[in-house]
Amino acid sequence: MRSWSYDTKDGRQVLIRPATVRDAEDLYHSYNAVVAEGRFLPALRPSENMNNWARWIRETHRGRDVILIASIDDEYVGHVTLQPEVWEASKHVARLGILVAQKFRCVGIGRALMLSAEDAAREMDFEKIVLSTFHDNIVARHLYSSLGYREVGIRTRHFKMKHGYVDEVLMEKWIANSQNL
Repeated sequence: MRSWSYDTKDGRQVLIRPATVRDAEDLYHSYNAVVAEGRFLPALRPSENMNNWARWIRETHRGRDVILIASIDDEYVGHVTLQPEVWEASKHVARLGILVAQKFRCVGIGRALMLSAEDAAREMDFEKIVLSTFHDNIVARHLYSSLGYREVGIRTRHFKMKHGYVDEVLMEKWIANSQNL
């Protein structure tokens, strides 16, 4: 799989590349930092084992899972994941997850990761991407909408977070070149 390069809003260059096992520690720490924020992921406890991240990265080289790392000047700034749906009849669909490190938000990292993920998904023969976000994550919802993702449903009070119930917004985008909607 190839790499991508984008300019951020503040003039820095972000490199997006496939994850290697050396990235496991950054993935582990960044995930746990976002879990600690309690606002963007439906996880209540941090990840306990960094080895699980290394194992997942190794498995991406044998399957259709994709993990892309974003970095600026060799510093980790975020990542995006694509995982195939579990049903045989929906193997053309990838589930997307994205995380941007707190100090690098709102400068274009998320957009760069999303665009790279769409390219990577096409390379892996996915035709559709699905994702979800919390209803109150307005920045993410705006980003996804601006990239052509459409809202297809809301699961009310789907997550019971420490601060109360949160609705989950479901979104999707058809990415196959032949039938873009």
